Amino acid sequence: MNTNTLNPFKSFHLFGIVVALVIAASVMIVPATAQDDDAIVGYRILGEEIAGPYTIQLQMSPVAPIIGITRFAVRVRETVTGEDIDDAIVRVFASPSEQGEKQYSPALNSHVDLVFYLAQLDVEFPGIWAIDVEVDSELGSGTTVMSIQVDERGRSGTGNGWGQALFGLVVFSFVVGITWVWYSSKKALKRRERQS
Repeated sequence: MNTNTLNPFKSFHLFGIVVALVIAASVMIVPATAQDDDAIVGYRILGEEIAGPYTIQLQMSPVAPIIGITRFAVRVRETVTGEDIDDAIVRVFASPSEQGEKQYSPALNSHVDLVFYLAQLDVEFPGIWAIDVEVDSELGSGTTVMSIQVDERGRSGTGNGWGQALFGLVVFSFVVGITWVWYSSKKALKRRERQS
């Protein structure tokens, strides 16, 4: 009597290889976003401008903003010396171009990180938003305005490639898992029929 038994370690090994290949492929498919040298991890530098006595750098997260909370990091330096200013009053405003109301948030730094002043705003509608940054200190006042494009929230939008890749990986793993269980049970039934 010839009985072929399925080695569970071999099956698990093959399944692990397939999952590793899928993860590697999904990482290559998702477009890579270059990280700016001075950017905080997870943030993108929106711009840097001279405003009065200051050089103001504005960063935002997520790197491709969607409807909801958008975080801003403001770096304020004295233009002449290039030194960071850690005792300024920084205000961030977001104004939608079409609908909605102007948003406001103070940007605050902390004793843990004196360089970046952090703020967050709830951008409620898609479209172009003007981001105003106002800075006051003993050096004087400075204001700069930059703009961002806010997209709809959803799996088909831009800026959420990692979410799409994860969703695809989960669906793929379910399909592979169900196929493997079906194939294993079919082989077990054939073995049982041969033994009887």
